[in-house]
Amino acid sequence: MSEDRGKRVSHRRFYIVLVLAIALVCLLVTWLIYAAAGITSGFTKDMNAMYLREMTNLTQANFKSGLSMRYSGLKAVAESVNDEDMESLEAMERFITHAEKNNDFEFMAFVDEDGFYYSRDGKRPAASKLSFLAELLNGEDELVSYNETFVENNMIVLGTQIAPISFDGADLIGIIAGFTADSIGQHLFLRSEDGQTNASIVTGDGSFIVYNTFFSDLPKGTNILSKFREYAEFDEGFSVEQIENDFKAGNAGMVIFKAAGTHMCMYYAPIEGTEWYMLMEVPYEVVDEMTEDLSARLNRNAIAMMASVMLLILIIFSFYLMNLKAHSKQLEAARESAEKAQKAAEQASLAKSEFLSRMSHEIRTPMNGIIGMTEIARQNKDDPKKVEDCLKKVSLSSKHLMSLINDVLDMSKIESGKIQLKNELFNLRLFLENIENIYGIQAEEKGIDFRISLFGRIDEFIGGDSLRLNQILTNLLSNAFKFTQKGGRVVLSVSELKHEDVLVLLHFAVRDTGTGIKEENLEKIFEAFEQEDAEITHKFGGTGLGLSIVRRFSELMGGSVTVHSEYGKGSEFAVDLPFAVTENSHMIDWKGDRSPEEKTVENKTYDFAGKHILLAEDNELNREIAVALLGTGTGASIDEAEDGQKAVALFAQSETNYYDLILMDIQMPQMDGFEATRRIRAMDRPDAASVPIFAMTANAFAEDEEKSLRAGMNAHLSKPLEISAVLAAMNEILNRD
Repeated sequence: MSEDRGKRVSHRRFYIVLVLAIALVCLLVTWLIYAAAGITSGFTKDMNAMYLREMTNLTQANFKSGLSMRYSGLKAVAESVNDEDMESLEAMERFITHAEKNNDFEFMAFVDEDGFYYSRDGKRPAASKLSFLAELLNGEDELVSYNETFVENNMIVLGTQIAPISFDGADLIGIIAGFTADSIGQHLFLRSEDGQTNASIVTGDGSFIVYNTFFSDLPKGTNILSKFREYAEFDEGFSVEQIENDFKAGNAGMVIFKAAGTHMCMYYAPIEGTEWYMLMEVPYEVVDEMTEDLSARLNRNAIAMMASVMLLILIIFSFYLMNLKAHSKQLEAARESAEKAQKAAEQASLAKSEFLSRMSHEIRTPMNGIIGMTEIARQNKDDPKKVEDCLKKVSLSSKHLMSLINDVLDMSKIESGKIQLKNELFNLRLFLENIENIYGIQAEEKGIDFRISLFGRIDEFIGGDSLRLNQILTNLLSNAFKFTQKGGRVVLSVSELKHEDVLVLLHFAVRDTGTGIKEENLEKIFEAFEQEDAEITHKFGGTGLGLSIVRRFSELMGGSVTVHSEYGKGSEFAVDLPFAVTENSHMIDWKGDRSPEEKTVENKTYDFAGKHILLAEDNELNREIAVALLGTGTGASIDEAEDGQKAVALFAQSETNYYDLILMDIQMPQMDGFEATRRIRAMDRPDAASVPIFAMTANAFAEDEEKSLRAGMNAHLSKPLEISAVLAAMNEILNRD
């Protein structure tokens, strides 16, 4: 009896202990669940803050890079302006219009010392609404502002100093430019790949500049702080006052809120160098989904078995830690990628800025020669010998300036993929003789031993693009002459590497005894806008495009270029190019190494008396030059037309076969040269189809020549005109009988 009572007591105690144990387990599980929920919530906030902070830094880097590129464009304009650009209000308007178009600015104006600004719409009163105007007038630089309503709303305005220029009785001391805030949005990661992360920019008082937010269809000038007060419900510990205080203090921060039924996280940080803030938003559940899933798994496992609770906590903790590390690595990789992109953009901007600086120097040098020699000739007009010397130097400076322009245009064509190669038969012997004549004179003047050497048997007539081959070799030879001192040697050697059926591979090598190139710079010299180092740029000048053009043209022609150099002793550039050959082509009989006395230039005179020429040219100065050089000196009679429409009318009114030649400019008002030529060719008169028409235009590329020929013209003459070549072409037509 007592034993049974003892068993019952024992069982009762067991059940009590079991109930207490179960209760304790339940309490422990409940505590663990709440503790896990607290830890999870903390992790969620930390991960949200970290994710948004890194995304903000990445987006800010791209935005500042875009803003920097815009400011670099404005600085380039400021550095390029001179007194000639401001000689009249019309000249200023043309300069501003051109600068706005080239830099995608919506607005540009010069500011004088009294605060007046001058745009392409004329002079305006002091721009009192421009917040940084006082700073600009006080000599500050690199200025940026927003929503300057003296232009239009939603406008970002940049400002910088210029060297003072006298205009309209005052000194222009600064330049400002504006562009719409939306136009710079391309430099923001406005939406992530999942379409849920948004980036916006606001002013210090909360007004949107660029927005992409959960508040859709916002009008310009909307204030995010007002929207928060009207629609947002903040989680505990967050408030709109917190955002306002951080904006005033220039601090970064994060808030969590609900708006329009969506739970959101927003991180904000100031943009360096401005008074603006970058906002980054992401739905709370983007990061929270993973956390909730893990919390539910923890609850199920805790209820199922108490023994696995601690292990499960460790697993969850480890899982969190691994994901946090992986996410941190991704963010670090993204940050590094952004830094690399920013550095690349900065390097590209720096390279282009340096290129613009070099181009400014290179262009101004021959321009200074042209202007200076012209002024000297004007002051010595009674001294024919002095005038002739000045004109010779003006001609040399003009040709140098033209070569600079051609380099830039060629590079632009290459970059845009618009270069078209020709495949025409040409005489390699005559081609090399022409190079020998040109550089032989330079070698004699500079005291350099120059020669062309041919090795083995080489076909005289080959098929390919002789113009591009000429540009490759002249760029290499010009470099060799530039870096070779008096008493040195430059050699161009030509040899055959391979001959298969109708294809030959030729090897062109240019060797010099010049300064040589450091080994670490051998690849750099082929990059566009680059030179070996600043010392080379300072000492020898140049645009840094020549060797880049050599490589691009060589590759376009199916060939390659290599370089070997020993610093201080000289360099060798080798180009291998394929060409077509005919079955009946014979080998070059190369005499070579001719003395300078044999290289003479024949000065020809032409007699076009009794010939009638129609000149269509819209530029009055160009017409005057053409009449003086092509008519007065040859005896030809020239009728002038200032546009294509008048040229067509003059030809239609003339007697049959009255005009022996038509010189036709391409770009003219009323009617361009192409249309004028087509209309003349279409006339119902005997001489309409036969009268020779020469295109006379600044469009100098191969495709431009093809357009002229398709329009019905007989020849294509590129400006600036090489008068001897023009006269020779005219003589072939006018005196062919």
